[in-house]
Amino acid sequence: MSQSPSRPAARPIRVLRLGLAAVDRTTDVLTLLGLVAMVLVVSWQVFARFVLGFTPGWASEAALLLLCWLAFLGIAKGIREHSHIAVGFVVDRFPRVLRAVTVRIAPVLMAVFGGYLVVQGGEFTRLMTSSTLPGTGLPTSVQYAAMPVAGVLIVIYSVLQIVGAIPVDPPEPVESTQDGSEGGTPGDPATGGGEGR
Repeated sequence: MSQSPSRPAARPIRVLRLGLAAVDRTTDVLTLLGLVAMVLVVSWQVFARFVLGFTPGWASEAALLLLCWLAFLGIAKGIREHSHIAVGFVVDRFPRVLRAVTVRIAPVLMAVFGGYLVVQGGEFTRLMTSSTLPGTGLPTSVQYAAMPVAGVLIVIYSVLQIVGAIPVDPPEPVESTQDGSEGGTPGDPATGGGEGR
């Protein structure tokens, strides 16, 4: 009897996880397809120029369009996987409490940046709906649409980090002893203490 209320409460969490997994897979698939398409387009452009003796007018524009989408999707993917380059030589010297606060502030700043991309990118996309790209004939809004799409993903991943659904990896500086070896708590094998062996 006591387990019945927990089952309906766990259902929205399961739906959220399934939805997040679907978003992750879709982002990964689109990024991979975009990368493959860009390689094929650039390869065809080089082959046509140096072997066939002509340059396709749409190839350069299509490659730049794909590169734009790859760049913005890569930003969102990097936030999800904590793969962006971080210069931590200042944060690593903070006290542990201040370092933890800084780590918690970072997702908030990323969420603000994602919201900016949604607002401004959506405005740019709306303004460019009436123009077309000269090489491919596609609406110019297709190029600018990468900004709000990436912004939505950045906001989602940042909010999930804020609420703890995605772990936030705090920067852990490596402390060195006087002899230059990596230090740790004595007796703790996980931190390099020799007495715990």
